[in-house]
Amino acid sequence: MQAAFILGSARCGSTLVSDIINLHPDLLSLSEVFSAAGARAFPHGPLTGAQFWRDQSRPDRIVSAVANPRRAPNEFLYGRVANPRHDPWHCPPILSIALPHLSDRPDDLFDWLAERVTAQPSQPVQDHYRALFTTLARERGRKVWVERSGGSLAAARTLHQLFPEGRFVLLTRNGPDTALSMQDYPASRLAVRMADAFRPFGIDLLDPDSHYGRGRVWPQLQKLGWMLPVSYLLDTPPDLARVGAFWSTMVVRGIAAYRALPADRRMHLAYEDLVARPEQEIRRLGTFLCGEASERWVSAAARLPQARPSRAAALPPPERKRLEAACAPGAAALRSLTGG
Repeated sequence: MQAAFILGSARCGSTLVSDIINLHPDLLSLSEVFSAAGARAFPHGPLTGAQFWRDQSRPDRIVSAVANPRRAPNEFLYGRVANPRHDPWHCPPILSIALPHLSDRPDDLFDWLAERVTAQPSQPVQDHYRALFTTLARERGRKVWVERSGGSLAAARTLHQLFPEGRFVLLTRNGPDTALSMQDYPASRLAVRMADAFRPFGIDLLDPDSHYGRGRVWPQLQKLGWMLPVSYLLDTPPDLARVGAFWSTMVVRGIAAYRALPADRRMHLAYEDLVARPEQEIRRLGTFLCGEASERWVSAAARLPQARPSRAAALPPPERKRLEAACAPGAAALRSLTGG
């Protein structure tokens, strides 16, 4: 089964890309599977099927605080499910976004998967993901699975190590507008504040090899989540320039990892180009992911992108200049991709 990944910084248009992919008859759009698994997304060592499913299905305090009907009403798809079997405020991670993105009966799909995943043998986490995603793809008649998680750019090196056969789409958006959206979004607020809180202890949330979800320290820190003022961190916007610097660090490191990928297995997609030339960019995306981009799919998917005015352009000049300065290293890395 062919595998692909959308790499992004968060708030860069990746949800839009998931929706575009979801319309393709040959592509399985997996939305936020890795991000919903949180600190246990990429554990080291072998896991039994039951252990892997536990990490995908056991509610977590911090993930539940981020993904719920109040803090993420548009992104938290399980909050829209009629007559849900699970508490939307404390639901299994894989049910929060991934399964409702695929089915209007996500609880049934959850139960169906539980039987199959728990029967898997002890194996590394990447093989559990392959089995899970392949099972879903075959059940839905798809030929390629494509995982897209917000902030996955930080995991670019890890994903290539675990899935060397994969194809990788780097989705980018200009730094100032991305930072403004990240400042508004609870999950991004938490990430920025966690990065600041752990840095004095030598723990790097964005480290290419031990980033959040991969490093051995994260599950241990997750157990101490009850000590964190999570509601305050989620509801209080960080300083905008600090968000810009966080975005910039992720982009600089992520682009370095992206450049190390085999040239024939990587593609750069700019959000601005997707909005300006949707048919052209969607056709290019489909061709890269599975070698096929029918005009019917391109036409339907091209209705999704919508142009929006730049919020950064509307900032007071001093604030805009401060934000642009914080984003400057990331912006330079982006220019290096396009030769600009």
